[in-house]
Amino acid sequence: IPQISYASTAPELSDDRRYDFFSRVVPPDSFQAQAMVDIVKAMGWNYVSTIASEGSYGEKGVEAFMQISREAGLAYKRQEQGAEQIQYFEK
Repeated sequence: IPQISYASTAPELSDDRRYDFFSRVVPPDSFQAQAMVDIVKAMGWNYVSTIASEGSYGEKGVEAFMQISREAGLAYKRQEQGAEQIQYFEK
């Protein structure tokens, strides 16, 4: 059964061998990660830190951002992930 998603951005859904009847109308998270790296470079920053939520969206998003950042020559200062760290930023 063909599936068309209006909101699924998970990069694993781009695997045509596993999801040969899946299509989406939004780009995968890797496009968002590339845009964030482009912003960091445009601002002239050399060091970045990341904060991500638990789950596929946060984990895969940071993974894509880290990979693209390394390719762009950016260095990491710190990486945080999980609800216990995120709660401090919600106040």
